[in-house]
Amino acid sequence: MLGLAGSLVPASAVLATGAEDHLPTLVVDEPAIFEQSHRLPALEEKAALKPAIEQAVGVPDIDLDYVQDLRVIIDEARKKAQVEYLAQKLRQPPHTLQKYVQLAWEEASKRAGLRPELLLAIMHKESTFQPKVQSRYGAQGLMQVVRRWHREKLHKNESLFDPEVNVRVGTDVLEEYLEWAEGDLTKALVKYSGNARGYANTVLSESRKLAQVAEMAAAEVAEVVFVPEPDAPAPVADDELQMQAANEQAG
Repeated sequence: MLGLAGSLVPASAVLATGAEDHLPTLVVDEPAIFEQSHRLPALEEKAALKPAIEQAVGVPDIDLDYVQDLRVIIDEARKKAQVEYLAQKLRQPPHTLQKYVQLAWEEASKRAGLRPELLLAIMHKESTFQPKVQSRYGAQGLMQVVRRWHREKLHKNESLFDPEVNVRVGTDVLEEYLEWAEGDLTKALVKYSGNARGYANTVLSESRKLAQVAEMAAAEVAEVVFVPEPDAPAPVADDELQMQAANEQAG
């Protein structure tokens, strides 16, 4: 089992050190942890699992009465794993990256069909998560948006050096290019980059790594917080039923 918290080799470290070639293929859209073969634990079961959940998510004194939907816990584990992965890869403090990971998740939740991992991968490529960086072409902030090309997407007095504004506008630009490309993500990313060579492949590769980190963390937490449904009784074969009936008659 890959460790999420307190282990020697956490899932985020595996990918940050470039060992992803040995990772299993994971379903990104909706992992198997929410299949019907599992159920959410009852309140008393939640209480018993509280220490393990707190360790996995990294949140002390979590209020399990308040947490009605354990998908929230799973998502927090995903974010935490992505923060750890990026912190190790970029050698930046986790608390610096945490707010940008949260921003990506919040913005993606408002958009149809966009994953937070894609937004994070673009930030990584464009600015390495430096909110005040500016290129010689005038591209600014986390997602390197050029104000003069996208003024209509900004409100009065907004600054592209504001992370929230930058991620919102950068995502607007990406959605606009996706519509222009008729849903072709690679083509949209090429346009976003200004036809930079290899850009789309780099972003898509990083997006996949971030998704793997998140789903590996989710799978581990699911082992703690989800309770398997009891197995249904095995069906009885017809010949066994006939033998039982014969025995009853003989008795």
